Amino acid sequence: MVKRNSRLALLVLVAGVTPVFSATAVAAERAPLVAAELLVGTGWKYGVAVRDLPDIDNLVMARDGFLYATQELPPGEAKVIQIRKGEIRTVISGLSRADGLLLHGKYFYITEETAQGRVLEFDLATKKLRVLASLNRPEGIDMLPDGDLVVSEDNINGRLLRVHRSGRKAYEVLFGGLNRPEGLAVRADGAVIFAETETGRVLSYRKGEVKVVVDDLDEPDQVEIAPDGALWITEDVRNGRLLRLKDGALEVVLSRLHHPQGIAFGADGAVWLAEQGRQRILVIHRRDTR
Repeated sequence: MVKRNSRLALLVLVAGVTPVFSATAVAAERAPLVAAELLVGTGWKYGVAVRDLPDIDNLVMARDGFLYATQELPPGEAKVIQIRKGEIRTVISGLSRADGLLLHGKYFYITEETAQGRVLEFDLATKKLRVLASLNRPEGIDMLPDGDLVVSEDNINGRLLRVHRSGRKAYEVLFGGLNRPEGLAVRADGAVIFAETETGRVLSYRKGEVKVVVDDLDEPDQVEIAPDGALWITEDVRNGRLLRLKDGALEVVLSRLHHPQGIAFGADGAVWLAEQGRQRILVIHRRDTR
């Protein structure tokens, strides 16, 4: 882990980049972690949806209302599960540290965060599992506008990679020299928004250019773009936060989280959050102010 006062030296990784927003403008000192309640931002409320999910990681909400999740368990034990109304069903088993999760049509795309981690395609109809690439600790995954996948490698000298779904050349490097890129999401214009965990930044990549979106965070891990265009971010630390960036304003939705991970959005406006340190999934709503 790089301490917060050491991050300045790491900012040279992407030369000439000026942050468009700094978390220090609104961030308050973090309160010590307590075992009781979380701190909830103004206008928000939360509840515990599911408990007792070891190594719960990334989340995807399907159109039919089913919630899917990865459990980043040891080799041979990791899996993808389906959750609805408290019932849990295993969809894919026998994986190794399953991390990133993407649902597109009838296909799941999964990353295994290991040294020779696979990028997998799973056909929900036929139950066939296909290996698209083997990478070094792949984590974040999303789909580019042209249908290929973009994947991050969680390493000190990490990369963003284009992974082809067609079966031709497995992958190509989009950008290298990153410091532990992790969760990512693709905007409608093709920009890849991703967390660079070790430097405490969220960056964007588009057409060979990298820009800083937010800096001075505490180990940002997963990022997701909500239907309203807001960018949601988790900090993967013992006293982590769930953050929302919209129209230049950074809002703390929840704090005192224990290693929060993946985020998903429901059709009813609910936000679903995996809190790995407490082995549970939270559901978050705006508080009714009428």
